[in-house]
Amino acid sequence: MAPAEPLEHKIEIAPSARAACRGCKQPIIKGTLRFAEAFVNPYSEDGGKAYRYFHLACAATKLANELSAALAAYDGAIEDRESVEALAREHMRPEMPYAERAGSGRARCRACDVTIKKGELRVAFERVYDSPMGPQKGAAYAHPGCVARYLERERERGREAPDRDETIRRVLASSKLSSEDLAIVRGALSALVPADTADSSR
Repeated sequence: MAPAEPLEHKIEIAPSARAACRGCKQPIIKGTLRFAEAFVNPYSEDGGKAYRYFHLACAATKLANELSAALAAYDGAIEDRESVEALAREHMRPEMPYAERAGSGRARCRACDVTIKKGELRVAFERVYDSPMGPQKGAAYAHPGCVARYLERERERGREAPDRDETIRRVLASSKLSSEDLAIVRGALSALVPADTADSSR
């Protein structure tokens, strides 16, 4: 089997008006620029790639990191490029894992299975999940106080997970929080006891 092509997102001119934006669901007008998000085609036997399309402004809010890289590589003219780049910067995602205030109350903690309420602090970890369109990257969330249990469960499931100290370092380095919130997260993470230490103390 031939190796899969690298997944490279790109900016291109829409050759037709058949594609709808995956962000706003509206058609992308022929001849206008669009963002093409590459993904592995689940129906391809050799791991070929396919694309999902977005208006540039829609991609700036939903796929800011991916769009920013494509903008840097695109040397053609882009109408209102500065506004698109500014919108992307505003919505850039920190490198995972990071802590944030929950924007909604839809997510559950992957360690204790309790709903994380809107406005509560949570730690986001990258995960890969299967979808009808193939493997997708997303976020898994845990309460700061549940992070040790989350990491242990990931290892039990055969997934790679950083150790406690590395997790704390990465979360504190990547989080875009106020100094007050960051202090709360630091306190919760620093109080975590590694699972093996907890077990040996019983």
